[in-house]
Amino acid sequence: MKSKEPVKLLILEESQNRAEELIVLLRTAGRATRAQQIESREDLNSKLQDQSWDLLLASGEAEDLNAEAAITLIRQMEKDIPVIIIAENRDPQSITDGLKLGAKDVALEDDNERLLLIIERELENLEVRRQKRRAEVELRETDRRNQLLLDSSSAAIAYVHEGMHIYANKAYVELFGYEDSDEFAGIPIIDLIASEDQDKFKNFLKSYSDEDAITEEFSCVDSDGSTILCDLSLSPASYDSEQCTQVIFRTMVDDVDLRDRIKEISSQDLLTGLFNRQYFVDQLDSAVDQASNGEQSWVLFYISIDHFARVRSEAGISNADLVLGDLAALIRGIVDDQHVMARFGDDVFSLLFKDGDREIASQMAEKIRSTVEGHLSEVSGKSYQLTVRIGLSMISENVPSAEEVISRAHQAADSIDDGNGVNFFQPQQVTVGEDGKSLTTETIKDLVREAISKNLLKLAFQPIISLHGEDDEQFEVLLRLLDEDGNELLPGQFLGPAEDAGLLEKLDRWVILQSIKCLSEEREAGKKARLFINITHKSISDDTFLPWMSVALKAARLPSDAIIFQIHENDATSYIKQATRFAKGLAQLHCKTSINHFGCSLNPFNLLKHLTPDYVKLDGSFAQQLEDSNEKQQELVDMVKSLQTTGVLTAISGVESPAVLPTLWEAGVNYIQGFYISPPLDNLDYDFSDEDL
Repeated sequence: MKSKEPVKLLILEESQNRAEELIVLLRTAGRATRAQQIESREDLNSKLQDQSWDLLLASGEAEDLNAEAAITLIRQMEKDIPVIIIAENRDPQSITDGLKLGAKDVALEDDNERLLLIIERELENLEVRRQKRRAEVELRETDRRNQLLLDSSSAAIAYVHEGMHIYANKAYVELFGYEDSDEFAGIPIIDLIASEDQDKFKNFLKSYSDEDAITEEFSCVDSDGSTILCDLSLSPASYDSEQCTQVIFRTMVDDVDLRDRIKEISSQDLLTGLFNRQYFVDQLDSAVDQASNGEQSWVLFYISIDHFARVRSEAGISNADLVLGDLAALIRGIVDDQHVMARFGDDVFSLLFKDGDREIASQMAEKIRSTVEGHLSEVSGKSYQLTVRIGLSMISENVPSAEEVISRAHQAADSIDDGNGVNFFQPQQVTVGEDGKSLTTETIKDLVREAISKNLLKLAFQPIISLHGEDDEQFEVLLRLLDEDGNELLPGQFLGPAEDAGLLEKLDRWVILQSIKCLSEEREAGKKARLFINITHKSISDDTFLPWMSVALKAARLPSDAIIFQIHENDATSYIKQATRFAKGLAQLHCKTSINHFGCSLNPFNLLKHLTPDYVKLDGSFAQQLEDSNEKQQELVDMVKSLQTTGVLTAISGVESPAVLPTLWEAGVNYIQGFYISPPLDNLDYDFSDEDL
């Protein structure tokens, strides 16, 4: 923050004299302050609700509140307030203990110079975070405005990459007689050009460069085969951070109806009379922006009706809709009009509660829950008694996005196992080590940042051996994160927080560079190991990744086939366009691709219609279920045979017992991996010549 601005300071200290000393210390150093002393937990809760704060200095306790409780309350309210603990002694353990509590730093009581340096650093860091949040708000607002302009434009606009549509607005969809923009996902732009003009169109494309806009007249065809005479303009553009070409079609006829395509989108859900989902999401975006700027805190209610599918089955769709409408009216009658309530999903209501007080929000949620429980919906002579589970999530300055707020509230609701309850989202904690130490999501984010910057991550290597006697020396590279006590965190424990912190790409590149270093040493020693390296969806969507990786391989003088890049099936399915492009890019560099955890999606083979990997590694759950189920054994055999017809090599992880080997052999699986073969190793040291399985 700017040095001329007063520091809004909270002081946790029982002695008023000591609190005054801290204020004088800051003022003497040239920092104006607006300080308040904390008297109790209730007092801190009230102060956090009243206004935003820049810093909390904890040098003592106040009634029922100590530094740990203050940090916990700040986290619960998701406030971005750095806490500095002032220790009474010089015991190094007191510093460590304070940092474990979540303090930004621990100063010594008799070292005012260091305390001032810490305060200046944390205030500067706070200002950087605030500027980042303000910039993100402005960027989101700009993106929303641009997208709105595109969506509402009467001009038929699309974005095309390598001849394929990646976006088409409503006017474009309607011009060519389609119902939904998603239908263009599989349609090349050349298919919209009449056959007699396709040669002309190809020459037109050849004359186009990425620097200039050009226009030409073409005969086009709509979905019914009718001819439309259009002016086609091409110009370089970027959409969703991807370089592409903007396409604009303008009809050569004066079609008033075409120019007047824009219709007002109703903000109301017709069934319940509540706001609809789109309107609610827009309001939520605005609330997140306000919270990010410190203007207003909110609470999101995710109200899910328990067992509504059963009601629909018993009552029928029409009667179930009447029950839903009755329930919506009941809840709407409880909530003031200042709060925004919507039908968010089929059997889910959402409420944007315009009050950031957790206690008040919890009381309102409990009132809704108990009122619904005590209500009977009378429909067609029958009575239906429903219950709801309500998940709540804070919307404050530290919330990253509207999507994250919704996800948190949804998680909180889902965690109510038996329904009919209220639950506030709590940041997920990970338990590590023999002493069961808990780490919060924010702590894990900090660990990942530090591990990347200080090279404190760890690689492990698990052998992948041939089931048919080939001498391939292959390992899967596994990543581990170490905490300050040396406890290992598995990817499932830290990749989620790392993604929230925007660190996945950095993790991927760290793993690749370290893997290349290990592999180079092995190759120089005359060995021929190959590595399967897992890569996240962030990197497969990053246009700079493949050029960077190619340079890294050349610098290490490694052949391209020394590394097999492994993509999780979920990522490949969710980001199929990016994954397909990524795999093609790897093939051009003579690198190989593998799909990991294959077989867990609803239709895994649909993925292979778009993506042709060199390897497919079946999820470990298949191997673990073989011993107990003949049905699972046949399912595995059928799956492997189907995969082999596509020409891919098959592998399976999770092999924990020799009893499954005959089935895997019969199925024709090429490679196996698991603890029966070997646990993950600290280095690439495994004897692949030992075939005694």
